[in-house]
Amino acid sequence: MNGKTVGAGLLAACALALPLSAAAAYPEKPVKLVIGFSAGGPTDIVGRYLAQGLSEKLGQTIVVENRPGATGVLALQSVKKEKPDGYTLMLGSSSTLSIEPVFKKNVKFDVFRELTPIAPVASYPYLLVVPASSPYTSINSLVQGAKKQPGTLTFASAGNGAVNHLAGEWFKSQSGIDITHIPYKGDSAALSDLVAGRVDMAFLSIIAADPQIAAGKMKALGIASTGPSQLKSGMPTVASESGIDGFSAEPWNGVLGPADMPPEIVTKLNTAITEIMSTDQAKEKLATLGQSPFVGTADEFAAHIRSEMTRWSGVIKKANIEQVE
Repeated sequence: MNGKTVGAGLLAACALALPLSAAAAYPEKPVKLVIGFSAGGPTDIVGRYLAQGLSEKLGQTIVVENRPGATGVLALQSVKKEKPDGYTLMLGSSSTLSIEPVFKKNVKFDVFRELTPIAPVASYPYLLVVPASSPYTSINSLVQGAKKQPGTLTFASAGNGAVNHLAGEWFKSQSGIDITHIPYKGDSAALSDLVAGRVDMAFLSIIAADPQIAAGKMKALGIASTGPSQLKSGMPTVASESGIDGFSAEPWNGVLGPADMPPEIVTKLNTAITEIMSTDQAKEKLATLGQSPFVGTADEFAAHIRSEMTRWSGVIKKANIEQVE
């Protein structure tokens, strides 16, 4: 082997080592975490909790930037244009990543071409709730009541295309009942009419529903999780009570970055996020928000986003929900 060959070999070896050394040194400066929702809300609280943990794990400041608007799409549009070097990340939501692409006709982003899924963070199952004055005390009695009065009962949502809208349509079609959707501009307005008895039912987050349940103004008939939830120990799932196989309305958040991020940096971030969200402290913190830690590999997170797209697309088609611009 001559000196030229040895030199070329060393250069090749150095080139191969560059990504690994870059990942080992990452992060060498502050990292920005963009959140597509307003400060002070549940998603923001989870994001700031994660940012604090990442700062401690990675030894760098994690700067949180709130960029609310268009159900998180404004944040996504800003992040996808950044360099894929791990210094700009986003806390994405199921509404943005798995519903927007199948509910809107003209979606101006492609999750899997323009973003890199890194790690899931948290999930929050909805409760199926009715007013305290409702005659229904179980999901079965609700379904039977709806069947006796087709077209009479109503369900509220945070608006067309919201998770609780699609959950209601799924429940309606699979239960074989005729109930009318009443869209509101956000959960707060829907909550007010539900408490007053002006609508008959809704799927609501635990953090929104619990105060009204505790005050005796509402009652929960079931939890829309994939299985029994420690957040509501002993509460039956909607799937088990309704007989709708696989039924769940469990929005989630996860961390993503621009497309083509180095795998070594993705792995480093995923490991750190998984460690943070697997602690008892994280479990206790999220429980105050009606949420649970949601952990998995980057590949598992990408697969979950895809499966949710497929599921909600099927709900939209089966319920004949018209896509919007």
